[in-house]
Amino acid sequence: MQRRDFIRISSAAGVLGLTGSKFHASGNPLLSGGGFDLHPFIKEHPEAVFINLTSVKEKTDAKPIYDAAYKLATEMFVKTSGGKGYSNTTKITCKPNWTCSTGSKKDPEASLGITTDLNFIEGYLNGVKVKGPQDFFLRECACTFQWKTNGYSAMAERNKFDLTDLSSKNYWDLGDKIIFKTVDGVVFREVGFMAPMTADDTFLINIAKFKAHQMGITGAIKNLQGITGRTFHSYCGGSVDIFKTYDKRYHRFFQPDYLSRIAELHKKHADAGFPRWNEKMDKPPFDGGFWMEQWAQRMCDSYSITPTGINIVEGIYGRDGDGFHGGPHNGRAMDFMSNNIIFGKDAFRVDIITHWLAGHEPGNFGLFHIGIERGLSNVLDPFDIPVYLWTDGKARKVKLDSLKRTPLLTYYLRRNTNGMNEPRYHMVDEPFDYKAWKSGKIARAEQPSIRAIGTDSAENVVMEVSVPEKGDVYVDVLNARGEVVWRMHADDLEPGVHQVVWDGFSQPGLYNMYVKGMGWDAEREMVIYT
Repeated sequence: MQRRDFIRISSAAGVLGLTGSKFHASGNPLLSGGGFDLHPFIKEHPEAVFINLTSVKEKTDAKPIYDAAYKLATEMFVKTSGGKGYSNTTKITCKPNWTCSTGSKKDPEASLGITTDLNFIEGYLNGVKVKGPQDFFLRECACTFQWKTNGYSAMAERNKFDLTDLSSKNYWDLGDKIIFKTVDGVVFREVGFMAPMTADDTFLINIAKFKAHQMGITGAIKNLQGITGRTFHSYCGGSVDIFKTYDKRYHRFFQPDYLSRIAELHKKHADAGFPRWNEKMDKPPFDGGFWMEQWAQRMCDSYSITPTGINIVEGIYGRDGDGFHGGPHNGRAMDFMSNNIIFGKDAFRVDIITHWLAGHEPGNFGLFHIGIERGLSNVLDPFDIPVYLWTDGKARKVKLDSLKRTPLLTYYLRRNTNGMNEPRYHMVDEPFDYKAWKSGKIARAEQPSIRAIGTDSAENVVMEVSVPEKGDVYVDVLNARGEVVWRMHADDLEPGVHQVVWDGFSQPGLYNMYVKGMGWDAEREMVIYT
């Protein structure tokens, strides 16, 4: 007997398909017991990274940015029923990159590239909201006194999003507003998170900003340090001894020998050939390989106990320089209309692709090596990551080097040893030999297959096909009588997993899915029911 996929559609979709458009569904999703989830192709492929290209002309174009974010969210999330997915009572937690961004009254636009765009956050969360969840919580640790000036407070208030300052107080003054999680880390023994971040009944939407920084590019992983509470979040605070600088009440949360652990790991990694890991501190206690080792290990400790729902890098416009106002253009940073939004389930993979799109070579960044060493990642080479262009709710597999890159100069680990004197702002794009490095790549040949994995936001049936070799591919859907009711043809398809959307579905029933190429084929049954 053939394997079967069972795809449930809403009763409204079944009625519309059978009787016409005069029937309409309505009702409160909370009262109807509905739920929400990620688009099935995104959910089923945590190994993939998706790129949504936008066409915003200026970084001040508020409405186009809002609209692009809203549209993307309504495509990335779907409504569910029958207890599938997440309940609509789930709390949506969101971490934007709203770091300190003091601007100038003479040039109020000068700070825009420092933080995740406000219009993007508002549009995206409202797009998620129409799929069912109603309770939204924004958390950020940095410069809460700027929220009102920057418009964050007003945005949250008009949308009924909970934006509460939980980082101005120490943990002993927060009561149940801080959540502690235990970790046997290199630096941490326990981490405090601003509630409801990391709580069981939450779904975390992590929205970083496409910009250069001292750590390279501030992608999804670094953005998560800002969901921890006061003092816990000081990952960038330089190579200092916390037992000499932190309030004693925080000491119990740290490994008593963490500095010696960092020293041992730094030497090990420098000896192993981590790129730039021997560089010295330009401005102690900042910069240098030892400091980067401490930051990466502390970040990985926290990341290992932080479940994320989806990781996004907002790159409608990106910034070079130091992550704030400093940069290579007569001492100033500059913004570029990069017009891409990068997202996926796996934050490490999202960040590897983000660094590549910013013109850098990911293998040169120690964080990605440490992630593999600690079992948090299994890939280093960006070309080992399946990349899809996301357009109008559909994913199309593409070659990474077909995408436009936006070089963003950074001041990550300036090469200043062995007679080198690299400029303060530079590219980290020197060649890296991935074949010679234990990258964690899993080599496997794709086996031909086809299966149905769910429905998209328009109730179209979403399938995935595995293509073993490059060539023309045909997908047929046959009804129970063996009649072809839908056919798709794709020329010169690359090997790998591809999304196929059956946009001609008419009614529930038993169907046979069939995919074929030159010298190979596969089939599978599908039952669609209401």
